[in-house]
Amino acid sequence: MAHAQFLDEMIREYLLYKGFGSTLKAFDAELKADKMKSFRVDKIVDQLIYFINNYDLISLRDLWGHLNRHLFSKLESHYLPSVRKLENAVLKMYLINTVFNSKPDKMNEFFVKMTPELQNQAEWKDWFVLPYIKNPEENPTFSLHFTKQWQDTLWVSVHNFLATIIQFMPIPTLMHFEDDATRISKLEERNESLKKRLILLLDRGPQSSVTPCQVEPPQHLLDDFYVIAQENNLGESQARSLRSIIKNMSSSASPILGRKESALGKRRERK
Repeated sequence: MAHAQFLDEMIREYLLYKGFGSTLKAFDAELKADKMKSFRVDKIVDQLIYFINNYDLISLRDLWGHLNRHLFSKLESHYLPSVRKLENAVLKMYLINTVFNSKPDKMNEFFVKMTPELQNQAEWKDWFVLPYIKNPEENPTFSLHFTKQWQDTLWVSVHNFLATIIQFMPIPTLMHFEDDATRISKLEERNESLKKRLILLLDRGPQSSVTPCQVEPPQHLLDDFYVIAQENNLGESQARSLRSIIKNMSSSASPILGRKESALGKRRERK
């Protein structure tokens, strides 16, 4: 996905060349509002952190919902608990930030909007008392979430999870162009090398010594022709054996014929 941004520029150039002004304008607007940030995971994580630091709960929920619809919903069911765990951790990070920066109004706003969704989850049962606790960073229930280690681990986990999903998700054919171009370039280089070796071989003649170029046929061809060659070798061997037998029969005295000739010779001597 690293070349998605370059592909966007190619599409913009094509639309401009074709004179599709309104399409180009709509495309630019869509790019500007692109929540996936051209599949750049670091940008997505930065956007999540930005919404938390600015207490923008609506935008935070909107971005996570977008990720859920376009990424997480395509995962197998056994990954869903991990998705839910990361989502809850991000929401808890939002609350920790309100405490750390003394924003009780933002904390209350969070519980007003999120209580219908979270009140039936066992993981959130203890968190509803957070607004009524003084110094929650010293409370055993919440103290871990105030540590830098927990917060850094959270963002590393989110980053790695998104990166893994994006890496293995199916992509449009158009986005294969870079890999296809690289593959074609290597084939052309190989073809040019073979041409040079062939020209060198023809120029020096059959008696010259040219380093052989190892070009291995596809495996299926190799297997087929190998079997045919083995069958031919077997046939030739059998043919040589048959010719040898026939030759011996014609050149050497047959045991039966030999006895007949010996008997005829004895009769002649008697006469």
